[in-house]
Amino acid sequence: MLRELIEKYGKEKINTLTKYPSILTLHKFGERGRFTNEITTNIEGETLYASEKIDGTNVRIICYGDDFLVGSRNNILHYSKDFYWDESMGIVDQFYKMNLPTLNTDKLTIVFGELFGGKITANSKDYGKEAHGFRVFDVAIVDQLEILEQPITEISNWRESSVNSSIDDTLRYGQGFVNLDKLKSYNFELVPQIQFELVNHEHQSVLNALEKYILTTNVALTDNARGGTEGVILRNYDRTKIVKLRFEDYRRTLKPRK
Repeated sequence: MLRELIEKYGKEKINTLTKYPSILTLHKFGERGRFTNEITTNIEGETLYASEKIDGTNVRIICYGDDFLVGSRNNILHYSKDFYWDESMGIVDQFYKMNLPTLNTDKLTIVFGELFGGKITANSKDYGKEAHGFRVFDVAIVDQLEILEQPITEISNWRESSVNSSIDDTLRYGQGFVNLDKLKSYNFELVPQIQFELVNHEHQSVLNALEKYILTTNVALTDNARGGTEGVILRNYDRTKIVKLRFEDYRRTLKPRK
């Protein structure tokens, strides 16, 4: 099925269709990388679920029928029936070494996960440079493949588009992310789900919450792992609202100005 899709529409359209969308920070950036007090996404009244933001590299496993593609955040690297593959960041090598999950499905389904540890990023020592880990954070199902008839720019806009409101920059996602219960039903090893509560949206309150609930990583791979972590991702139940909270952003914002 995947081969037919690629032959009909081209690899670049499939690549664009299946990329993980951008994730907004909760607060808007202002000058010199510091946050303003404005919120990007209206999360008032939402029940939000927090997961650890792992500092690794995004991996896509694109499944349709019994075929699959393996991709990085930006590029497709491998088709399941090819012997050779792009060796970028060692993603496909680790896919086979770690026996990463695939699905046999009658709808185009994308498994999104984070590959971390080893020499994946400069902060791999937080998790352990002598081992690799992989955790799934989302699954999306594309019900209507007619979108592939559109130009690549339209497919990109469908994948993520702004509400275009003067008071809310919330992104809308075209990909149909499965809800939290459905995600858990796949029995994948997921990014750590953590308790997390925001008293309010003030910068100091956000940093206090990060330091209270996720000061160290939950996915250390070796005994000598440094133990740092990036922060958290907040999602509502049906994954229509997603924002990230990173230590470095709030520490930079709250650092006294010279």
